[in-house]
Parts: sequence; C-alpha cells; structure tokens
Amino acid sequence: MNAYVEECRREWKRLGVPPGLAEEMGAELEADLAEAEADGVSAAEMLGESDPRRFAATWARERGLVAEGSPRKSRKGLWIVVAVVFVLMVFFVVALSGLALATGGGSNASVRVGTPVRIKPVTVPNLIGLGVCKAIRVADRANISVSAPQGSPCDAVVVGQRPAPRVVVPANAKNAVVTVKLRRPGG
Repeated sequence: MNAYVEECRREWKRLGVPPGLAEEMGAELEADLAEAEADGVSAAEMLGESDPRRFAATWARERGLVAEGSPRKSRKGLWIVVAVVFVLMVFFVVALSGLALATGGGSNASVRVGTPVRIKPVTVPNLIGLGVCKAIRVADRANISVSAPQGSPCDAVVVGQRPAPRVVVPANAKNAVVTVKLRRPGG
C-alpha cells in the first residue's frame, strides 16, 4: 500500500497542501493502514476500490486545506486580458487609419487645388466641301482647331478631314484639331 500513500502525497502536493501537513496526513494514512492490517482488515476493505487521487483530494477538502471545487486555476482572467488587448489593438488601428486619412496618408506636402478645368466634349463639324477660310471659322465656333497646309488660299476646298465628321472629341484637347486635305482651286 506504499504506492497508494505515495500517490496521495503527490496529489496533496499538486493541490497545494503545505508540505508539513501533507507529510502528517501521509504518516497518519500509513499508520491507519498498518493498524487495519494488524487487526486483520485488508487495505482494500478499509479504503474500498478508491482512486488515490480522489481519496487524497476529498481528505484535504474535509480538513479545509484546499478550496471546494476544481483545483484547476481559472483562466477567466487570461481571457479578460486577451479581450482587453484585442479591443485596444482594434482601437489603435482605427485611430491610425483616421490619422492617416486626416493627414493625407502621412505626406507632409500640402496640395493646392485650383478651379477644375472642364473639358466639354464637342462634335467635329463636317468641313468637307467648304473653302479653307470658311472651314476654319466653322471649326473655331465649335471650339476646334484646323490644321491646313500653310499658305493655303481661302478658295481652296476641303476634300478630307481627320477626325471624321460627327465624331465627339474633348474641346481644347490634342485631338480637337481637324487636319484637312485641300484641293486647290482650278486643280
């Protein structure tokens, strides 16, 4: 039965029973078992088919040496700490995001925004068949430039254009220039 008593001593140590009291309880258990054996009572009859750990825990509780209930340490405090850390991290990330948005993404350079320039789309007029001077006036009213060969006489006739008539282009943009092909008068 020494193995039974040793198992009880290990359980008392695990439960936090003070060493002096655990030794006293172990000696008392050994004495009770020896006395029962001297009286002709077997240890199994005296203890029953008891688990030594359960027996030791019950005896320690009955003497008031350990608290009632589970001897395990509560992890409630750990979960509270984890939850608080999580909430603080979320708060920190949200605060940093707000700060980054408020400061323009961390850039120290200031940006000045002027009046936006609106580029309205215009439809390219049909200039084919017009004299070059008249084509230039029509295109100018549509806010489009005309690119014609330099020194073209006003009576030269437009025979082709790019972009094609009725194409929509942004006004004042690079592609708002109509390039024309001319036929010289009498030619």
